[in-house]
Amino acid sequence: MCLRSKVKDLGKFNVTMAPADYGSWQSARDTLMSEAKHGLRASLDSEMAALGTEANEESLAALKEKFQAKEREIEHGIDHTVHTFTAAYDLSYNFLSQ
Repeated sequence: MCLRSKVKDLGKFNVTMAPADYGSWQSARDTLMSEAKHGLRASLDSEMAALGTEANEESLAALKEKFQAKEREIEHGIDHTVHTFTAAYDLSYNFLSQ
C-alpha cells in the first residue's frame, strides 16, 4: 500500500497497537486470566472435596488463602510478562517538492 500525502511535520505521528483477536487489551487479558485460572479452580474444588465433611472453618480458610496466593501469582505472571513488538515505518521524503 502506498499513501501519498503532503506532511511537513511528523512531530505528532503515532502508532497504536491492538490485539488482533480481541476488541481490547482488557478482553485479551481477561481471556488469558480465565484460561490460566481454570486449572487452579478445578484443583481447589478437588482439594475441598478431599477435605469432605471433616473440614472445619480454619482448614477451609487456610485452603482458600493458599489458592488465593496461587491466583495472585498467576495474575502477576500474566500482567508482568514482557512482550516485544517490532514495527517499521517506511518514509520517503522528497525535499524538492513544495
